[in-house]
Amino acid sequence: MVWKTWKRQLVSWCAVMAVTAPLTACTSWEELGALKGGRERLADGLHTIEPTWIDGLTVAEHSVSVDGTTITSKYPVVPGATDFTVDIRTTMAERETEFITQGGGGELTQHAEFLVASNGVLGARVISQYEDRVDASTHWYDVASGEALPWTALLNGDQAVDQLAARVALALHKDHDVAADAMPDGLPTPQDELPDAEDTEPALVDPEAVWKSAEKHEDSPLADLGFDAAGDLVVSFSPGEVADNEVQVTVADSEPLLSRFGRSARQAVRDGEESLELPSNTVPTYTIDCDRVPCVALTFDDGPGADTPLLLKHLEAYSAKATFYVLGQLTEGDPDTVRAAMEAGHEIANHSWKHDNLATKSGNAVQDDIEKTWKAIEEATGVTRTTVRPPYGSYNETTQASIDYPLILWDVDTLDWQHRDTEKTIEAAVSGTRPGSIVLFHDIHRPTVDAIPEVLSQLHAKGYHFVTVTELFGGRTLEPGVAYTRRD
Repeated sequence: MVWKTWKRQLVSWCAVMAVTAPLTACTSWEELGALKGGRERLADGLHTIEPTWIDGLTVAEHSVSVDGTTITSKYPVVPGATDFTVDIRTTMAERETEFITQGGGGELTQHAEFLVASNGVLGARVISQYEDRVDASTHWYDVASGEALPWTALLNGDQAVDQLAARVALALHKDHDVAADAMPDGLPTPQDELPDAEDTEPALVDPEAVWKSAEKHEDSPLADLGFDAAGDLVVSFSPGEVADNEVQVTVADSEPLLSRFGRSARQAVRDGEESLELPSNTVPTYTIDCDRVPCVALTFDDGPGADTPLLLKHLEAYSAKATFYVLGQLTEGDPDTVRAAMEAGHEIANHSWKHDNLATKSGNAVQDDIEKTWKAIEEATGVTRTTVRPPYGSYNETTQASIDYPLILWDVDTLDWQHRDTEKTIEAAVSGTRPGSIVLFHDIHRPTVDAIPEVLSQLHAKGYHFVTVTELFGGRTLEPGVAYTRRD
């Protein structure tokens, strides 16, 4: 995403308030609808909905305000549609990274509105506002295949993208008085007449092909593409650029341009059914694609400690999520702190009962140690079992064969336990981190906890997203007993 000179602007103050109205970290769609009640649509013809019929639909929020920069991103979490949820959140994360790394401060606000949620099709519009500039794009999901799809999936290949661009350029010139040399970037010079598009058999969507097409047309002004209630294709533009802020392409004219999925999406909009069957009601375990944005997993061993509550406050300031590899013995003694970390959205994982070297134990002893620790964690938090970090990073074949969970090590060792020096911890963490890194800290040492605000600040300025270990490896299968040091 590149901020272009013709960025879309919000139609009304009411729409701005819909973006900035306060929400809890996880808000139901019904509550969001109440907050947004009465707002105008960004484009009057574009069909949008409030899909209260999706079971378990919530709105999650990522917000951070530091160093003169404020980011607020609200995104839907759709049970049973992980790839759709991930695409929406990751699109926002991409824009967050670009906004942060461009520098200059300011405020970025983002939200999504649904276009359709029926007949096996989900569609949503991601809207990002920076000062008076707005970027918007539409995102789609095919329930049958479980594939998240870009706007290009609506169209019958690259030729149809070019034909739509030509048709939109002509409409802007003829119907909206946009001069030929004043077209939005990415549109061709308008031609007086257009050849009739060949009404070919609509193609089945090839996910890899449509994502490549979306990358090819990354800065296309057609990316904000949807339908009106009658099924006309709608391309939205900035208010003031064209009358009614949009160009509509009739059903008859757009029919030859649509893929089979595009026609299904159009039909779902026209039918307006308020029902959607998803294959499960499983809430996504991750919401961000760390192949698309720079992610880092900050991990903390040997706790909980006396300064863990202070660490939680430092993390909260950046909306950062971390993973705590806790000791069972200490968890049993201080369940409230472990529970507080879990309730703040952090991951709680297993670091053995009392930090024994598991490589020196028999298989049965390893199993007993890990199981006892999991029970203490479950008693404190009720969380699902995830991963194990062997103390000292020490393991052997017996250890691996005896642990039924992935083993998580690290690729950035701050050596904070050894030098107990805040500045050295900062330097090691920041200089060693690259996208996909797992960073090792120990929250039982106060100099380490004191280092975290500066670590967060410097990595945030580089555009990193702070995720849990489970989120870091989202979309990949981790095998029991196999050791992982980073996401490659």
